[in-house]
Amino acid sequence: MFADRILPFALAPADLGCRNQILGAFRAINELTGEAPRPEDSFVLPKGSESYDDVKIPLIRSNFRTYKDFKDEIFACLDAFLLKASVVPCVFITVYNPTESAQPAENADALCRAVKEYYAERGLGVVMTVILTARYHKYKYIDLINIPKHLMTFALRIRLLQHKKLRKKVLITIGTINNFSNAGVKEAFKALQKKLEHLKTDSELAGLVDKFERYRDKKKHVVFCLGGRVEGSEIVFDMTYAQKLLSDAKHLAAAGYGVVFVNGPRTPNNVTDYLFEKAAQLPDIIFQNSKKIASSDDERTPAHWRIYSGQNEAAFRTLAKLGNVYPGVLGWPNTLVVHTMDSYSGCETAGAAIPTAISKKGLWIDPVARYDCHNLEQLLCPRYAIDFDEFVNLACNMKVEPKNLHPQVLSSPLHVFAETIINRLNKM
Repeated sequence: MFADRILPFALAPADLGCRNQILGAFRAINELTGEAPRPEDSFVLPKGSESYDDVKIPLIRSNFRTYKDFKDEIFACLDAFLLKASVVPCVFITVYNPTESAQPAENADALCRAVKEYYAERGLGVVMTVILTARYHKYKYIDLINIPKHLMTFALRIRLLQHKKLRKKVLITIGTINNFSNAGVKEAFKALQKKLEHLKTDSELAGLVDKFERYRDKKKHVVFCLGGRVEGSEIVFDMTYAQKLLSDAKHLAAAGYGVVFVNGPRTPNNVTDYLFEKAAQLPDIIFQNSKKIASSDDERTPAHWRIYSGQNEAAFRTLAKLGNVYPGVLGWPNTLVVHTMDSYSGCETAGAAIPTAISKKGLWIDPVARYDCHNLEQLLCPRYAIDFDEFVNLACNMKVEPKNLHPQVLSSPLHVFAETIINRLNKM
């Protein structure tokens, strides 16, 4: 019924990680159906956003007084979206995001309910709703529930087996749906090299360009991809941990490594400032900010902690000429990427055959509330990734390099996910 034109769409999220998961899902479906990728036309934009990478505040049910208020907002966004669409899409994708509220499952279900009601009231036919990286929940309005293995406990597996109707909707994967690939790294690497060459004559970035030339000339490299805090207290990503990471970076630099730190939206501002200012004093360590920078007083409030605000705003605006260097910095040979244990990004690099390490020592994560982070670390290490503290010891004392690690490659769930979408949609 649908095999010839399966077009996915999604509500543009504020969270970069969620957006990348959705882009990965788009890509997987497009590759299998032969449709040309068109992400700029596949995101429903919240009011006030001009592009999918411009969204700053998530459009979620828990931010509205009533479901009707939320539904009306979603309907208005969908009206604007479909006004420009040449074809009505049939697969709606969202992501379970525990960092944006205390009710991520309920928010996702309410969003999919609103989408289904919109299609029914507008007479648009069948729409399949999909949630990525979900935890166990009795979803009512979601047709396909992707639950990565690390998000399941033994007790939850038993509950799922006992719930036959829900079980039929679930697709369990090892690792997450993502938009990361070796081809993407190579493209980003070429783009980064071109930018560095272009910025050689920029006096404001002379110091950073010089550092990257030193980094390029190193025979071995380490890239720290930093996660960070969440809304609650279940993850403590503090200055003590930042100091520990910097100490590790110094040891590796002393052993001949070029080192790059890249932060993310969840990296606390005080950690960002500390690592940036310390790296500025060290010739072989680079820190490049990747957080959005505050552009108004409203964005300099505690509620907008995912947006950088602080004493280095001006410096970061200047450095923004270079842009986000991740994943381009992974294109240099003999590179290890270090993910903090609070992040799911380790799935991406482990699946792309890039030597990967997971940093957990010094980072406190509640093993009950965030069992997912602990499960993922155990799933990845030591088969697909190495414990970072073990690597530091091997690198500094036994001269082990990233190219010596030879980890197994984590199988990508993208193809299975896309096939499942097509098969189930054709049965609806």
